[in-house]
Amino acid sequence: MPSAPRLFLCVLAPAALLLALPGCKQATVEGPAQVAFDTLVAACTQHLAAREPFVRPGGTAEWAKTGYSPAQVQGEVQRTESTVTPYVGKIVVKDNEARATAPTEAAAQAITLTPAHLLSNRTHTFVYSFDGKQWVWQNGQRLTKIPGQNDATVPLARADVAATGPQGFAPCLPR
Repeated sequence: MPSAPRLFLCVLAPAALLLALPGCKQATVEGPAQVAFDTLVAACTQHLAAREPFVRPGGTAEWAKTGYSPAQVQGEVQRTESTVTPYVGKIVVKDNEARATAPTEAAAQAITLTPAHLLSNRTHTFVYSFDGKQWVWQNGQRLTKIPGQNDATVPLARADVAATGPQGFAPCLPR
């Protein structure tokens, strides 16, 4: 049992400090909600790790090669006080988008994307709720930082997230 001063600190300390104090424990989420969310995070991570650069027609007589850096994926589940939605979850995906253009498809395929081709730094945030049986996607947004421009935050529709291929996040949606 913690001493009286330690107990006092554990009860009144801010959440960030709680994690740093010995003897204080963070409430953990266990059971089906955590297992299902971990599976969702793993599927999202695997999909993003497997993305390959792709070439598509660009402007007039131009081909564009687009690629993404390896993504950093972080998932978090928190318990709520609600009996209807006992848990909420969030996945944050950070990556970079690079693009280069060439006059022909073959020339675009031959391009090796480098940091010099950086188009933007992106952070995608996906929010979920757990109804006691399954995870449900609630909403999402993308924060894009483009060098030399103002940051832009846009809400993501389910269709944006459900898109397949290297630009979509379909595996990041619960099934």
